[in-house]
Amino acid sequence: MATIDVLSANKALVRREMQEVWNEDKLDVLDELYAPDVKVGTRRMGDPAPLVALSDIKAVHREWDEGFPDANVRVNELAAEGDVVFAWWTITGTHTGQFRGYKPTGNEIAVDGFSVRKIKDGRVVEMKDSASMTSLLDQIGVQIPPS
Repeated sequence: MATIDVLSANKALVRREMQEVWNEDKLDVLDELYAPDVKVGTRRMGDPAPLVALSDIKAVHREWDEGFPDANVRVNELAAEGDVVFAWWTITGTHTGQFRGYKPTGNEIAVDGFSVRKIKDGRVVEMKDSASMTSLLDQIGVQIPPS
């Protein structure tokens, strides 16, 4: 069972990731925070290729940085249990660059998402993120055909 100190340290690690990586664009911080063999459970919407490595995580960040250079992540809630931290966040920004093939629209976005981080010995060993991509596409004016 994790102590209060470990839970607090794990939550601080996730807050640091959100602040420094997302808000300050310091992708090299991921090398400190993540284990080299991190297990990645995130998939890109519409992309059949799974994300499998730290380099893939960095590529996703670069993609968001290109499309939404002013992006800012606000952590709404953090919860920790054992070696897992769960974060509910909102990313805001302006679509001023190309994003996944969509030309800039100048539209502002506010998209909710969730992150789960499993932490061992002070590093992320497993991660999964999910964002409301349908909401994002709607906000930048992409017409999604009905299913």
